[in-house]
Amino acid sequence: MLRVAGCCFLVLLASGLDIAYSESKCEPVFEYFPYCLDFLTGYDNKPSKRCCDHIYKLNRLAKRGLGAQMICWCIEYMVRGTEPRIRADRISELPTKCQTHLSFPISEWKDCNAYSLLSFSLSFPHHKTFY
Repeated sequence: MLRVAGCCFLVLLASGLDIAYSESKCEPVFEYFPYCLDFLTGYDNKPSKRCCDHIYKLNRLAKRGLGAQMICWCIEYMVRGTEPRIRADRISELPTKCQTHLSFPISEWKDCNAYSLLSFSLSFPHHKTFY
């Protein structure tokens, strides 16, 4: 019994460390993504310049830093179950309105494990490349 309790404690401790580690990796997403929420939830008709600037930064992180999967997970972690919900039509408008592309998925309920930089990129004709 004591051995089982000890094993359970170690599993819980390890999972807590994993969550804390993942949350610390999400700090850039937690800093940049909220600037787009007013547009994505429908409060604003267009994304702010700051939102677009931060989408460029997140694109760069998807390509050369955290990766699309981690950014996807961080966004889900941040917005899942919150109100108002992110609107699908606004997600699809964001790249065009910011004149860029998305190198990461935005959603509340995606299988983030299915995405990598190579498998996900919404491209639009008038996009800015930001490195």
